Amino acid sequence: MLLENYKPKTLADVIGQNSLIKGVENWLDERERGKALLIYGPPGTGKSLIPKLVAKKRNLSVFEISASDNRTSSSLREILRPASKEESLLKDRVILIEDIDNMGRADKGGIAEVIKTIKESSFPIIVTAKNAYDPKLKTLRLYCKTVRINKIRKDLIRNKIIEIARKEKLNINHKVIENIVENANGDIRSAINDLEIASQNLDSIGYRENEINIFETLKTIFKSQDLNEIDKNIKTCDKNLEEIFWWVEQNIPNEYKDPREIATAFEFLSKADLFKVKLLKTRNYRFKGYMKSMIAAVALAKKAPYRNFVSYKPPDRLILLGRTKSLRNRMEEFYGVIGKRLCCSRRKVKEQMPFLKIILSDSYSKIS
Repeated sequence: MLLENYKPKTLADVIGQNSLIKGVENWLDERERGKALLIYGPPGTGKSLIPKLVAKKRNLSVFEISASDNRTSSSLREILRPASKEESLLKDRVILIEDIDNMGRADKGGIAEVIKTIKESSFPIIVTAKNAYDPKLKTLRLYCKTVRINKIRKDLIRNKIIEIARKEKLNINHKVIENIVENANGDIRSAINDLEIASQNLDSIGYRENEINIFETLKTIFKSQDLNEIDKNIKTCDKNLEEIFWWVEQNIPNEYKDPREIATAFEFLSKADLFKVKLLKTRNYRFKGYMKSMIAAVALAKKAPYRNFVSYKPPDRLILLGRTKSLRNRMEEFYGVIGKRLCCSRRKVKEQMPFLKIILSDSYSKIS
């Protein structure tokens, strides 16, 4: 909750990244057609947030896509081509492609599609990565201006944590705050998360592992039966718990071969789903821990770890959401336009849209 409540809403709220903010703004002013901006650096430093806030300041919409979830040339083409050429209903846009380095070596077609979109796009494209100098991004870099984002200084993180603690009236002593700052390793998100944990349990703040990607998390779940290691990897994964749930669901049949193992794995996952529903209904965050435990328990469904290589696939559900994101974004803009005309909220228009469709239909006119 603290992370969401203190997420920067404007550029003035961002700490320690003035040079990147200026760099993004200058690039938008002077950008060269056929070139993208590639922002790279450690997690929790604002790689994705800053472009969104710069766009917000300039009244630009943001079309966002994760390269982790859309890795094939066909899926990227289906999403990026329309987004890079269609005009927005209300305003110009920036296209933000996140986690480009999460594409594997087998996804060369996907990177080629991103390059093609960069060459042809009518709108500015910003790409993010942890490591811009990964060998698989060698060709992509030729079509990008690269900008490194640095870790946030310890003194700035310390000041922010103290500020939040005061606003929330949290009784956190100096030693715990210093531990939080040290363990954050320049990641402000980690620091705020640890502050929330510390406010509930002062003994729970230990060394924070570096963030790992979803493929390493899946490998640990499917290739190991060490629940402590699995629990640690889930906590430090770059995906949230619900996304991990969908990734595990998608890949159980790819990993396990024995029907009984598959059935047991899905039984554990179904229990995780029940805890997820309870969490959403009650807002009782204890259920989040139970959900995580049931996801981890999928590892126990197998008699012994499989040694064969498995290429883990992104969830069909997330791919579908990615493919329809352009349409959903356009509909949200449409609801905004109608809402202004009718002097009501976008949400209210969305709720009443089925009835408006009936009222505006030919059959309704004939009945009237």
